[in-house]
Amino acid sequence: MLHHKFFEMNWFNKFEDKWNGLSSTILIILGNLIYAFSINLLITPMHLYNGGFLGISQIIRHLIVANTGVRTIYGLDFTGIIYFLINIPLFILAWKIFGPKTLYSSLLGTISLSVWLAVFERIPLQFDLQGDLIIVSLVSGVLLGVGLGIIFNAGGTTGGSDIVARILNKYTNISIGKLLFGIDFFILMLILIIFQDLRLVTYTLLFDFIIARVIDLIGEGGYAGKGFMIITQYPEQLADKINEELGRGVTYISGQGYYSKKDLKIIYCIVGRNEIVKMKDMIHKVDPQAFITITEAHEILGEGFTFKKENSWEIFPAFIFLEKV
Repeated sequence: MLHHKFFEMNWFNKFEDKWNGLSSTILIILGNLIYAFSINLLITPMHLYNGGFLGISQIIRHLIVANTGVRTIYGLDFTGIIYFLINIPLFILAWKIFGPKTLYSSLLGTISLSVWLAVFERIPLQFDLQGDLIIVSLVSGVLLGVGLGIIFNAGGTTGGSDIVARILNKYTNISIGKLLFGIDFFILMLILIIFQDLRLVTYTLLFDFIIARVIDLIGEGGYAGKGFMIITQYPEQLADKINEELGRGVTYISGQGYYSKKDLKIIYCIVGRNEIVKMKDMIHKVDPQAFITITEAHEILGEGFTFKKENSWEIFPAFIFLEKV
C-alpha cells in the first residue's frame, strides 16, 4: 500500500541554516577585503593614524623602538605581534559573553583581515591623490565604514575595539558606530600626546567620524522612513486616502482631548522617505487643521517594508514522497 506524504520541508530549514552560516562567512571575508583595501592603499600611504587597538599597538611599538631601537622580532613587525597579543584576552571575553559562534566570527574576521592586508601589500597599486588628505579621509571613511558595517551585520568583528564596542553595545543603548568613534577618539588623543602631530590626527578623526555614521547607516538597514502621528476631525477619510493612494497601513490609537474631553481616533502611519511630501499634501487636503507630529523611523521591519510571506516555495517547490507500508 502506498501513502502519499507531503514532506514538511525540514530539509529546507537545515539548508537555510547552512546557507545563512555560509553567507555570513562570505560577508565577513568580503567586508575585510574592503577594510584592508582602504587601510593599505589609502590610509597607510598617506601616513594617517589608526584608532582603536591598532592605534594602541602603534603607541606601544613607538615606545619600544624609542627605548630599545629594536623594530622587529624574527622579521615580524612589532605592531602585528602586539595587536595579536592584545586580542587574545578579548577573544576569550567574546567567547564568554557571546558564545562560540561570535568567537569563530571574530577569529575569522581577524585572520581574513591579516590575509587581505598581506595580499594588498604585494599588489603594486597606487592612487595619485596628490596628497589631498581631505579626499583620502572622505573616501577611506566611507570604504572602512562599509567594510565594518558588512562585517558587523554578518555577526563578525575585526578584533580589538570592535569586540569592545559590541560588548558595550550589548549592555548600553549606544550604537556601535558611536562607541567605536568614542574609543578611537580617546586613543587618538593618546597618539596626539605622544606623536604631537595635530594635523594628521585631525584628518584621522574626520574619517573615524565618517566610519561611525556609515556603520550606523548600514546597521539601521535600508528601510528607514518617517512616522506620522495625526490628530484630525476626519480620521476615516484620511485613513482611506492613505490606503488608496500610498498603499500604507494605518493604525488607530484611542485618545481623548484634554479640554474637550472628546474621544479621538489618532492615526499612526509609517511611510518611506520618498512619500513624505505626498503624505503631507494628502493630510492638508483632507483636513487643513490636522495636528501632525513626524518622527524618525531609523529601521522599519514588517509588512509593507521587509515582510516576506512564510511557506513561499516559488524557488523550492514541495516534494512528494511515496512511502511503502
